[in-house]
Amino acid sequence: MKQEQLKNGEYYLMSGPGRLELKSGTLEIIGTKVEGGFSIDLPAGKKIPLFCVLDSELATSFNSDSFTKLDSAPILPEWEKIVERIVREKKEGKLFSVVILGEVDSGKTFFSTYIANKLVGKISRIGLLDCDAGQSDLGPPGTFGMLIFRKQTIILSEEKPSHLAMIGAHSPGLHFLPTVSALLTMVRKAQREADLLIVDSTGWVQGDGGRALKKAKLDIINPDLVILIQKGRELEHLVKHLPKEKIERMPVSKRTTPLSHLERKAMREARSADYFKDSKIIEVPFDQVCSDRAYFLSGSYLNLEGTLWAERLSGWEGTLVVTSGPLLPEMTKNWPKDLGRIMNFIAGEEKGLMVGMLDSEQNLMSLARLEEFDFLKNVFRLRTPYKGDVKKIKCIQFGSLKINERGLESGYIEPGNF
Repeated sequence: MKQEQLKNGEYYLMSGPGRLELKSGTLEIIGTKVEGGFSIDLPAGKKIPLFCVLDSELATSFNSDSFTKLDSAPILPEWEKIVERIVREKKEGKLFSVVILGEVDSGKTFFSTYIANKLVGKISRIGLLDCDAGQSDLGPPGTFGMLIFRKQTIILSEEKPSHLAMIGAHSPGLHFLPTVSALLTMVRKAQREADLLIVDSTGWVQGDGGRALKKAKLDIINPDLVILIQKGRELEHLVKHLPKEKIERMPVSKRTTPLSHLERKAMREARSADYFKDSKIIEVPFDQVCSDRAYFLSGSYLNLEGTLWAERLSGWEGTLVVTSGPLLPEMTKNWPKDLGRIMNFIAGEEKGLMVGMLDSEQNLMSLARLEEFDFLKNVFRLRTPYKGDVKKIKCIQFGSLKINERGLESGYIEPGNF
């Protein structure tokens, strides 16, 4: 560990991975004041500025170029004005909601965490909703995570989310409706449990999908305040329908640095691997659960020759059949003629699919990796970090992302395949 002496009024930038131990003095990190005895482990890919409030002595394990002195303040004066505005406009007994919009790598998560920390002690229950399923800090990748907290926090990824909702992949592109549904679910929970809701949105702000998704989010939340973090006017098209008094604009910090595609993937996989590191195999009977976002288990079981599983679906949807290989014409010669459209799924293709395990009230309890449909025992075999009672699992919610045993990405399966 290297010893560092910091002077009152100095700013520094920490770039993970590394550890900091504060021996004496006072620092402010993301709006949180810390004193002697404090320590922090910063994961790879994370960058955090700190401000020396009082002369400080500390020890660090950062590389020489990963703990650097800054020549100017990374915290903009406008940020404090936002905190003051929220306190001023927050009405007793009513949820105050703030939506933060910005492109990828514009500093939305840092800003969200900063103002949340600054509001601790001023507003009782603060909800921070992370809507970036690809670069999630609250919860594993592929989910929305929300934290309801009363105390300051520096590293969001070290906090256990109060609530999770599964999107099913890292991008909402293939899961548009689940994304909107997850947002609505989280807003309803915040209305019951929080006084302030800060929504950290994705960087998908252009194109048909980006425009439509952001409009839906703004319609659902009906925010009291929308904050645009932009370099120029790249977000203005998203808020033309809103009253001018609801909008605050601020520049992207000069300290914000973009991440490459590979860096983002590495951070995402590290988060996923950490989530699944203590996972084990469990078995969940077919007849214990319903299914969501899939045809499987939604119809009436059929005993069809040559299949591992078959069920008649609703109305014109036809029949789902699961076979050990491609469906050949001679296999169907003795089948009933009124099966309609035949949807054939080949067993084994489900291996590695990310799924959610829901309770009786459709709350997400945990993610899992689908190992297989076991048609000999009629059970799901799932790899999951879930430690609770298996009997409480009442629904299996299907995504499209595939992961390996460690939680690393291994492909996709098209939604609606089974």
